[in-house]
Amino acid sequence: MKHQKLKKLVEQAYLASSLDFSHWMWTNHVPLVADKALDLAQKHSADVDIAVAGALLHDFGDAFVHRFDSAHDMVSQKESSRLMKQAGYADKQIVVVLTDVIPPHSCHDDNFPQTLEAKILATADAWAHLSSDFYLQFAWKHLPEGKTFPEFVTWAREKIERDYRRKIYFEEVRVELADRYHALTKIFS
Repeated sequence: MKHQKLKKLVEQAYLASSLDFSHWMWTNHVPLVADKALDLAQKHSADVDIAVAGALLHDFGDAFVHRFDSAHDMVSQKESSRLMKQAGYADKQIVVVLTDVIPPHSCHDDNFPQTLEAKILATADAWAHLSSDFYLQFAWKHLPEGKTFPEFVTWAREKIERDYRRKIYFEEVRVELADRYHALTKIFS
């Protein structure tokens, strides 16, 4: 399957980066999201190659530029497209991943996933945040720039709520994460 070749290419890009955050993302986040997306895509009869590609590439700009760099989205789109072509994805599949799957996965504003594969990505990303030490790592090592600790705590609480309440589209995942969600809300209270 194409997603297996893509995973190797994405791993190489993350690990070749000179950015510490890039290495952390590959070691602690992106593969977790991809594995959960694969699991959900298989359970819910989704297009596995599309769902997993979205998961592998949803933060891909981080492998090349700082997250708050104004070129982050442009670089992410360009490099994602390049690697998907290299992995054998058709142009139509690339457009679907880059326009229908990745952009709505964060569930910001009124941009919510519409396709099954986009819902899988949103859920897998939330699952990775809530089931790992994502929030504790950010509090310890990757405090968002320019925020005081109280501002970070507010950011974390809001993100935890969005992850659990808005990004999970499969009830079995919400049930699985209920205890983690409640523990994290206590930690960041």
